[in-house]
Amino acid sequence: MSAYASPVSRASSAAFDDLCAVYDQLLGAGEVVLSEAARIDLRAFSRLYDLPLEEASAAEVWREVRMRLQQDLATPLQTPAEWGYEDQRQAA
Repeated sequence: MSAYASPVSRASSAAFDDLCAVYDQLLGAGEVVLSEAARIDLRAFSRLYDLPLEEASAAEVWREVRMRLQQDLATPLQTPAEWGYEDQRQAA
């Protein structure tokens, strides 16, 4: 997750970490063999996000799914400027 975001919850962050533990190995070099359940789950995630990746490799699918999950699980931190507050001295 980016340095400018916070996890939505500890449970969702832990679930994301668990998925990364299974699928991040696809992003490295070498041949990785996923279980049938892991391959089905990965394709289900790609369909959930409506990604046109039916012909893509498992690594390509995971790269896209991981990015989307990371975006969904991160909430940007808001600064006072984003809230529209003005410094009282500037407002006068």
